Amino acid sequence: MTWRKQLRFWRSNVSEDVDDEIRFHFEMRVRDLLAAGRTEAAAREEATQRFGEFTAVRDACIAIDTRRRERVERREVLGNMKQDLRFAFRTLRKSPGFTLLAVLCIGLGVGVTSTILSAVNAILIRPLPYQNPEELVAVYSWAPATDEHGVNISHPDYLSWRDDNRTFAQLGMWTWDVLAFSGEGEPERLDGATVTANLFPLLGVHPELGRGFTPEDQQPNGAPVILLSHALWQRRYGGQRDVVGSTITVDGFPTQVIGVMPAGFAFPDRGNAWTPLVVEEMGRSRANRFYAGALGRLKPGVTIEQAQQDLDVISARLEKEHENDNAGWRAEAIPLREDLVGEMRRPLLIFLGAVGCVLLIVCANVANLMLTRGAGRQREIAVRAAIGADRGRLVRQLLTESLVLAALGGVVGLGIAAAGIKLYGLAVPSGLPWYISLRLDGTTLLATLGLSALTGVLFGVVPAFRSTAVNLTGALRDGTAGAGEGRGKHRLRSTLVVAEVALSVVLMIGAGLLLRSYAALQGTTLGFDRAQVLSFRLSLPQLKYDSPDKRRNFYNTLLERIRTIPGVETAGAGQGTPFSGRNAKTYLSVEGQPPRPRGQELDTHYQRITPDFFPALGVLILKGRGMSAADRDTANPVAVINETLARQAFSGQDPIGKRIKSGQPTDSRPWFTVIGVARDFRHYQLPEAMGPAMYLSFNEAPGYTLSVVVRTAESVGDPMSLAPRVLGMLKELDSEIPAYEVQTLE
Repeated sequence: MTWRKQLRFWRSNVSEDVDDEIRFHFEMRVRDLLAAGRTEAAAREEATQRFGEFTAVRDACIAIDTRRRERVERREVLGNMKQDLRFAFRTLRKSPGFTLLAVLCIGLGVGVTSTILSAVNAILIRPLPYQNPEELVAVYSWAPATDEHGVNISHPDYLSWRDDNRTFAQLGMWTWDVLAFSGEGEPERLDGATVTANLFPLLGVHPELGRGFTPEDQQPNGAPVILLSHALWQRRYGGQRDVVGSTITVDGFPTQVIGVMPAGFAFPDRGNAWTPLVVEEMGRSRANRFYAGALGRLKPGVTIEQAQQDLDVISARLEKEHENDNAGWRAEAIPLREDLVGEMRRPLLIFLGAVGCVLLIVCANVANLMLTRGAGRQREIAVRAAIGADRGRLVRQLLTESLVLAALGGVVGLGIAAAGIKLYGLAVPSGLPWYISLRLDGTTLLATLGLSALTGVLFGVVPAFRSTAVNLTGALRDGTAGAGEGRGKHRLRSTLVVAEVALSVVLMIGAGLLLRSYAALQGTTLGFDRAQVLSFRLSLPQLKYDSPDKRRNFYNTLLERIRTIPGVETAGAGQGTPFSGRNAKTYLSVEGQPPRPRGQELDTHYQRITPDFFPALGVLILKGRGMSAADRDTANPVAVINETLARQAFSGQDPIGKRIKSGQPTDSRPWFTVIGVARDFRHYQLPEAMGPAMYLSFNEAPGYTLSVVVRTAESVGDPMSLAPRVLGMLKELDSEIPAYEVQTLE
């Protein structure tokens, strides 16, 4: 018994204490009975009967003693905590400069780190708002020879993937769309999508009101139907439930509303309405890869690698069966989150590493402040130790001060995080996709709390132990701030300074590289003049503008009227302005040249433009001429090419008068005669360089959708000031056509 008692820590063993107490009382009862004349055996038997069941008494006593001890310890702990907190606040209040500096440092580090953690959680970790999102996969076309990923798909390829695979429970298809709403209220153009009937059920999303699409809705020449987003239903139709079943005007067609989707849903990222995907004749060719992509749900237990192998088998078969259209093309399966996140993952993780360095710098900085302050408190600590405070009690007191600082810094950090999250959202001009919810939620609050506690421990524990390692005799005798400052503390503070400098250098190098990249982007020669240009998009309703002549006359008349506005220098239109995201490409053949090997094709950007498109953008014609109003001969079409295409296709020869065509030389498509060479200008997002490009005459084949660019005089100032006049011309010409993406090119 003695050796076990010696090995006990600072408190006794309850069970053994109870056993000793019961044994003592039992023996006292036996002694009293012996004194009364009982024999030993009779005394012990009678004492046992009077005492009762030993086990029950023992258990009851242990429970009572345990509860009493817990109450005492709880009161003692809470009392000590209260005392420590009161002393910590009183001590910190005496040093307002130190306290303010430390709290601001901690708040900055915790706030910035919490902001990035919130973004990482929202974008990379939080489950997507779909049923079993880990099973969802995006499927695109892929050209291994040119390493082109995420390419649009063709409808026949989709059907082959859907019907011949063994790894997908379902596979649906979708593509972007822009829908014009007219009739009641102001006309407006909104982003949306066309989807197969099985796509939303595949995602596990169903209408809040009405019904979803059926296979019958996808039949050509069927009655047009539409699904509305919850936000559009509330804003444009007042949240009236009888909108389901009503007929509205969409793209000039009477269209029946069959349902309203749940609040918050905005597929693919900012969609407002959805129509069933109806495949027209031109979409039935495997070579026409202009649909956005497919979405699939894997069968239970199937991995993304197995799905990719399954699609590879189908792709190899299609390549053999349809060599002209599918040679060099594969299907590529990508986890849906990876597809949605795209290029955001890397910069987010880089930022997370950067703010981690900031937090470590904060901890080192505050630890240095604590060490410096601790050197000035040597006498105080020595006095407390001399009157009986052990080192553990002193360490706990100093750690309490650190945690109080961390808590105050956490409150400041919470405010910085709230502002930082809003600022992060503003960094995306068009708004965050609907599936990303940046908010100060419970996860962010817990992260801020955890970071505050972690920083409190990190910057507090070493200074606490260092500050309490005092020489009592020297500290009490000298009473100076430096009396207890040993070589070890000086070395520790120097180490912290070195760590701060090293981390700061890492951050500054990264910041320098970012600034250098930014400066390089700012100094990029764009090839066009972005100043003084107003742009907007239009899309004509097919029912009303069902002939090429109607579309040609509308756009030409609109541009002529815009040019008459005072302050307008010129106006033109094309299918896509720089950085607009238009990325239509085709393989080109050059007359008189053999077909190029696979992987070396002239993969060329193309679009149709009006004669004043280049002058409105400030793009120079370097050789030959630009488009003219007379370029409308469909039998002898013409093209303007850029410098890159001239160089790659004609190897230094004069391209004027040469002929090019889309596809193979033997294809039935027409040959285009090159009439001019335009200066290269950036069309894609920086830093992607512009590749080969050709520009065709809008007047030869007028389409429905164009981007209008209006160059204004410098005297006008902000081009947006002319927007009401310009859009007024549009309304006079056709009040049912809404303009959208109204903005300056700059």
